[in-house]
Amino acid sequence: MSELMSTNEKALHTKKQMSNAVTQYLDRCTRCHRCMDVCPVTKGAFSIEQLNDATNQDSNVPAVIKEFAWNCVQCGKCVPVCPVDIRRDTMVRFLRHKIREEKPWAYKRYLLIRGPRLGGFARFAQRRYTSVKRVLHRDLASYMETRPTKDAEVLFYPGCYLYSTDIIRQTVRLLNHIGCSYVVLGGMSTCCGMPHLLHGEFDRADECMNQLRRDINAVHPKIILTSCAECHDAISQLKLTYHEEYEVYSVVEYLLRHKDKFPLLKIRGDIIVHDSCRFSNGTPAGVAARKAASTFGTLVGTSPQQAMSCCSHWNHNHDSANTKRRLAYLKEMNTVAPVLACNCLTCYEEFKKLKTDLEIIDIIQLFGEALTTQTPKEET
Repeated sequence: MSELMSTNEKALHTKKQMSNAVTQYLDRCTRCHRCMDVCPVTKGAFSIEQLNDATNQDSNVPAVIKEFAWNCVQCGKCVPVCPVDIRRDTMVRFLRHKIREEKPWAYKRYLLIRGPRLGGFARFAQRRYTSVKRVLHRDLASYMETRPTKDAEVLFYPGCYLYSTDIIRQTVRLLNHIGCSYVVLGGMSTCCGMPHLLHGEFDRADECMNQLRRDINAVHPKIILTSCAECHDAISQLKLTYHEEYEVYSVVEYLLRHKDKFPLLKIRGDIIVHDSCRFSNGTPAGVAARKAASTFGTLVGTSPQQAMSCCSHWNHNHDSANTKRRLAYLKEMNTVAPVLACNCLTCYEEFKKLKTDLEIIDIIQLFGEALTTQTPKEET
């Protein structure tokens, strides 16, 4: 989204900006086919000319390209190979916007209870979901669907990943351990809007992001933390668009700033870090993940540049080949190290569903294990 927003604009107009960007991309495209060659899901079913024609705002979208649009995992592998700086992933989002009324049920279900100010059945379902979660996870109930209003130096923003309760508990424990003064903003009603953006629901994405900005400004934080790469993207975009002064860090980046509070123990052996689509190697979050792996274990290898390393979350298993790709990737990683550490919560949630000999962990787990190793009787 960041390539579409002018830093001089004071409002989000994603639909208009997407349309303008796609028009420019279509004019620039040299039809070299490189984006198609690296794409893990196209399978050579159509030409680049057909894809460009379908992406045009006023053209029809053939069935085979609709299938591709919903199969796309938004991994971004098409972006760095383009010789004229076109973002094909953005163009696919625009395609999804064109055919948004035809989105598969898995997409509709995922978005159903995400976002503020829902109506009708969606509002009932969101409230019902939250009520059940509050009963099941009483220790986290005070964070669920609440919007803090007191000023805080640090805002921990799990968004809709608040319901990844094991990771949230670990994060809260670690923030408490380092003596961080923080508030939590999380729940389905506080979704950052990136899921809507990635699904082509641009108006809803803007609505979510505008509400998120209001929620952030209510506590005037200096630092915002998140473990979700999509949330990190959304907050970074708000910072850029509105010239906000807060800093945005992954949780691991922030913990490493306080590494003197942790026992620097080699509690693990060989670890390979999974490069997520948005927290890739070379980004601050990716670098931090490697430092953490090196601190608490032995960092080995790296995700191959052209291999399928995306968790394939963002097509919601519409592509039947998803599981095969994931398992092939995990099998390859298992030849490098017995542990795969994910630096993005989305990737962790997706990979841990699979039956594999490879141990899947979230990178922040290493900090918690170090504390437990030092004080094994400590209450967690």
